[in-house]
Amino acid sequence: MLAYSLDLRERVVSAYENGEATIIEIARRFSVGETFVKKMLRQKRETDSLERLPHRAGAKKRLSKADRRWLSKQIKETPDLTLQELWEKLVAERNKRVSLATISRELKDLRLPQKKNHSKQASVTIASERGSGEN
Repeated sequence: MLAYSLDLRERVVSAYENGEATIIEIARRFSVGETFVKKMLRQKRETDSLERLPHRAGAKKRLSKADRRWLSKQIKETPDLTLQELWEKLVAERNKRVSLATISRELKDLRLPQKKNHSKQASVTIASERGSGEN
């Protein structure tokens, strides 16, 4: 979605500051949301500017590029490592403590497979034990 123009931002704030209408009426007149009007009024009050604010990136990555390369190498060398085993190796070898979810996300970003649990052998049920008729 594109940002509203500086001209529109100024007209919205000016209309409110001149007492022309309520926030709801201004939002309808300029075809914007009430939240946008409130946001512009707050921005004008706090920064004295209506310029578009720079985009704020999300959370910083917990693992460095070197850590991600290490993860990739581990999976390629031992593809059947579980997330838990990978986490334990990460702590032991690289002294990094992150959540299993972080490791899972990194593997997904690297397009690497992830194994969540140890493979379990099929349970063996002896038919004679179940149906032996002993009660």
